[in-house]
Amino acid sequence: MKTRKPFSMPPVRVVAPRLETQTESLKSLKEWFGTEETVRGQYFRKRREETIDCAYKSITDCTFSHVQFAGCKLKATHLTDVRFEYCDLSNISFAESSLFRVEFISCKLVGTNLPEAVLNHCRMQDCSARYLNLSMSKINQAEFAACDLRNSDFSGSKLTSVGFAGCELIEAEFSHTPLRGIDLSDAHIGGIRVNLPDIRGAIVNTGQAMELTSLLGLVIKD
Repeated sequence: MKTRKPFSMPPVRVVAPRLETQTESLKSLKEWFGTEETVRGQYFRKRREETIDCAYKSITDCTFSHVQFAGCKLKATHLTDVRFEYCDLSNISFAESSLFRVEFISCKLVGTNLPEAVLNHCRMQDCSARYLNLSMSKINQAEFAACDLRNSDFSGSKLTSVGFAGCELIEAEFSHTPLRGIDLSDAHIGGIRVNLPDIRGAIVNTGQAMELTSLLGLVIKD
């Protein structure tokens, strides 16, 4: 009789941003958007971007390093080949935006709004992202690594090839988000909010399975 090998999902493969030669920007992003539909090939660092309110703009082949965003709304923005490192994007809005080959490295994303967004080949690493809003989004080939995602909102989203490595997902909202094939085994999921049909097929460890028994209405008696 053959021994059945344990089931495992292949690792998520995320393509990094393709960054070309960039010029350090002497203008703010707000100034660029005042004259251009697309901002390309710029390196923004150690600055504060305030009260940007625009829609249907594009950011391509850009790096933002140690940039603080405040009071910004970038609706339906297209970001392609973009890296954010050590930035504060708390409470800004990227509603209905599309992100392709975008990285957030050691960023603050507390309360950042990305509802109804499309994310392809995106990575968040070492980010503080409590209350991150990704509801009703389509997320494909994405990795969340060592991120604090407590109380984040993924409700009504579609996840395909998404990894949560070493993440805090305590009290995160996943209602109406099918998790079949999604590996949660390396995340803390205490108090996660999810519907029973949606958790079917998710990959969890033994301890997590015990936590999730409440969804079945079971009472465990030692």
